[in-house]
Amino acid sequence: MKNSYILVDVQSYIISVALLENGVLCEYYVEYANATDISGNIYKGRVVNILSGLQSAFVDFGGGKNGFLSVDEMLAHRSMVSEAGVMPGQLSLSPGDYVMVQATKEPTAAKGARLSTNISLAGRFVVMTPTIDYVGISIKITDETTRAKLTEILTKVKPKGGGLIARTVCKEAKKSEIVDEVKRLEKLWDRIKADYELSEGVSLIYSEGDLVYRSIRDMFNDNIEAIVCNDRAMCDKIAESAKLTQPKLSERIRYYDKKPDMLADFNVLHQIDEILLPKVQLPSGGSLVFGYTEAFTVIDVNTAKYCGCENHEITVFNTNMEAAREIARQIRLRNIGGIIVVDFIDMADDANREKLMDELKKAVFEDRVKTRVVDMTSLGLVEITRKKRGRELSTVLLDKCPYCEGHAFTRSYDYQCRKIMASLKTLFADDMYRGALVYVNDRLASHMITSRFFAKECATVWKDKRIYLVSDDSDDSFHIKGCHDSAFNVPRRATLLY
Repeated sequence: MKNSYILVDVQSYIISVALLENGVLCEYYVEYANATDISGNIYKGRVVNILSGLQSAFVDFGGGKNGFLSVDEMLAHRSMVSEAGVMPGQLSLSPGDYVMVQATKEPTAAKGARLSTNISLAGRFVVMTPTIDYVGISIKITDETTRAKLTEILTKVKPKGGGLIARTVCKEAKKSEIVDEVKRLEKLWDRIKADYELSEGVSLIYSEGDLVYRSIRDMFNDNIEAIVCNDRAMCDKIAESAKLTQPKLSERIRYYDKKPDMLADFNVLHQIDEILLPKVQLPSGGSLVFGYTEAFTVIDVNTAKYCGCENHEITVFNTNMEAAREIARQIRLRNIGGIIVVDFIDMADDANREKLMDELKKAVFEDRVKTRVVDMTSLGLVEITRKKRGRELSTVLLDKCPYCEGHAFTRSYDYQCRKIMASLKTLFADDMYRGALVYVNDRLASHMITSRFFAKECATVWKDKRIYLVSDDSDDSFHIKGCHDSAFNVPRRATLLY
C-alpha cells in the first residue's frame, strides 16, 4: 500500500528533502546553497604530513581543512588504478604523494573530513567496491532464499578484483536491473580512474550528487506514492536523472503549484519545530531529553507526570518500552550519528530488561543507516552506535545562543527565514493584504538584509507588496502583522525589505 511521500522543497538559499510516512515526518535533510555535503565525493589528494605514531596522514583534498586518513581506511586496496601507485600501501605514504581518497565523514568545526582509500560507488540496488573483492548482502534482507539468490547473482556479475554489496531495496529488483546497474557503475569507475590520471593536482574527481539525487536514490521504493517538488526546473532534473536509473520513479514525480506553501501544507514545518526542542513528550506523559556533546549524544528517559498504575515496575517498564520506540524514530529523524548513550529508567526485573532491549533492537532495525545496540549496563545505560551520514539536523538548523555564551541553542537564521517565508506566503495567498510588518530581533533583521533573503520573491510574486522588518527584543521567534491598505502606519524602527 502506497502511503509515503518524498517532498523536495527548493528555495533560493536552501533545499530540503522530507520523507513522510502516513503523514508523519520520518527523515528530513537540509542543504544550503553555499554548504553542500561532501560525503561520497572522490578526490585526488596530496599528503601533507604523516603521523607515524597514529599510523595516519593529513591529506589536502581541496577542502577548507585537510582531511584525516587513517591506516584503518587503507587496509583493503591493492591498487587497480595505475602502476604509479594511486593507492599507496599502508606506511608507504610520504609528504607530497598523491592519493585517491573518498570522503566518508563530513568535516566539523573542530575536525577535517574523514577520508578513505577504499572507494565505494553507490547505486540504487548495489554498492560497488572496485578495490575490495567481496560479496555482501544487507542485514535488512532476512529471507535466506532471497539472500542466497542475490549472493549467486552478485558473485557472477561483480567486477574482476572488486566486489558488490546488495542494498535492502535489491530484494525488489529484477536480475536485469541489477546487471544494468553494475555495468553503469563499472563505466563510472573507469571514468573516475581516467579523470584521476588526467588531473594534474589536488582536485575533485567525482561528486556523488546533490542532496536531492542522493536522497531520492536512497529513499525511493514501491511504497512511495509520489515525489512532490515545488520547483519546475528541479522536477525536470529529477525526471531526467530517473530515465537511466529508476524508470518507475518518473511516473510518480508531481509538481506542487498550489498555494501557499508546500511544507506548511504537509505539516512539515510544525513537526520540524518539535524535533529541534531538547525535550520530547511521550504520549503516556513521560519524556525524552536530548543532550549533545562533542563526543556523543545523551538521551535521558523520564517518567515525568506518568503514574500509569500502582505497580512501580510496570509503570517504569511501560515508559521505557514507549521510549525505545520513540528513540529509534528520533535518532533517525534528527540524523544523529556516532555514539548515543541512553539512560533508561532502572528496572529490577531482568526479564523486563531483556524485553526492552529486544524492543529497541527491533525499532532501530527499520533505520536505513547502520545502527547497533549494545547491551544494557547494571545502571540502565544503553550504548547505541549509528553510522554518521551527512550532517546532524541540530548542526544545520540550530545556532549557538548569542545571549548565553553558547550554552544553549536557538533556531538558525536560515531556518527562521524559511518559516517567515511560509508565513508570508500564507498571508498573501488570498491577496487581501497589500503589505506586512515582520517583527524580528536586530540580529535576524540585519542578516536578512545582508544576505538578501526574499530578494527573488520581492522582485516577482511579491513585487506589488510592501514588506517591512521591525526590530524587537524577541529571541528566535517572529511575529507578522498584515496590512490591508497600500498606505499603512510604519514604526520608526522599521526597514523596507528591498
